[in-house]
Amino acid sequence: MCRPSCCDNSRRQGAGIAAVAAILVGALIVAKIGPIVARIIHIALEVIRITALTAAAVLMFAATAWLTLMIVRWWLRHHGAQRRAVLQPVSTAAWQHMTAGDRPACLACGGSGQVLKAISGSRYQPWACPVCEPAEWAG
Repeated sequence: MCRPSCCDNSRRQGAGIAAVAAILVGALIVAKIGPIVARIIHIALEVIRITALTAAAVLMFAATAWLTLMIVRWWLRHHGAQRRAVLQPVSTAAWQHMTAGDRPACLACGGSGQVLKAISGSRYQPWACPVCEPAEWAG
């Protein structure tokens, strides 16, 4: 026998009504929670942006300080040392004409208390004798 058409349609309509109700509840939840989630994401992205800008600024400051330090060191190495150097001509004639008995006891400085420190190439600077200086301190 045949079923009445009203009984068959009620089952289909019940499932459709439940699906529409579920969609409406989901849309209502998304509508209420969506702005809150969007605000949280916006704040998180702002924190990331500020952190990245701060890190970039610190890195730029460190690089500038390092570069300035390198330039100052280079400048002092090339210009500062040349100004402070007192260059004196070296005379070895007096030492060569002395006999072995006339020469002073110190082999490093020849009794003068100063040795010549090489600065660059053939340039020298007088320096305290490391051999005689401790004896002078002792008295």
